[in-house]
Amino acid sequence: QRTAQHPAQHPAQHPAQHPSQHRTNARKHDASAHAPANPAPGGTTARASLPQLLSRYASETTAQAAYAKLFSLWGMRYADGATGPCRQASGHGLFCLKEQGSLGQLRLYNRPAILLLTDSAGHTYHVVVRQLGRAHATLQLGPTPCRVGLGALTRDWLGTYVMLWHPPDGRLRTLSAGMSGTSVRWLRMSLQQLEGVHSSGSAANVYDAGLARLVRRFQRTHGLAVDGIPRVETHVAVSGALAPPRTPPLDADRQRG
Repeated sequence: QRTAQHPAQHPAQHPAQHPSQHRTNARKHDASAHAPANPAPGGTTARASLPQLLSRYASETTAQAAYAKLFSLWGMRYADGATGPCRQASGHGLFCLKEQGSLGQLRLYNRPAILLLTDSAGHTYHVVVRQLGRAHATLQLGPTPCRVGLGALTRDWLGTYVMLWHPPDGRLRTLSAGMSGTSVRWLRMSLQQLEGVHSSGSAANVYDAGLARLVRRFQRTHGLAVDGIPRVETHVAVSGALAPPRTPPLDADRQRG
């Protein structure tokens, strides 16, 4: 067992100080006690400019490094040099969603994402955004997460991103009228829950006109294409609104137990 070692204790010899020097030292101690520490609250580093962060942690902005960080947020290990990241994710029941979108879309989907940034010199960076606030984004860079302003982030981001998500029944498919199964039942129960409707009986597992109306209302409310057809984007948005406990949220306030 290792024990902490301390230097031998000897009586300290200090010259006598004038009372005014004591007051000066006291003021210095008080100021240092209230000075902000280098790490910012919440486990994030003190804010730095985005170019500074990208330069400081350039080795962490490759696609492989970004996928490793994204997998880690989902509690998985990314095997660099093995099969592709999306194939690796599918082995854990997760799927990649690659799109061109906006910060509003990221908020709607409510999951960490890899953003493709391009600076003024044309250099590209793959950066994981793990949290999105009203004015700042938290990036998974360096030993602790870093906060950057949304304005600085959007200047270098043209909308390309990739995120992971978990389909309710482990399959990717677009539902339509007359289809049945667990994914239909999950969709109906989820939309009813989001509308505050609690059914006393078992949810129907057939995609009928009533479910299509629920889908259209959700799509209209959240700025999706209103057609009553729950494609992948609608499924991801519904799941993001529910914030399942095993899914890392982009908005921590929406995490539910």
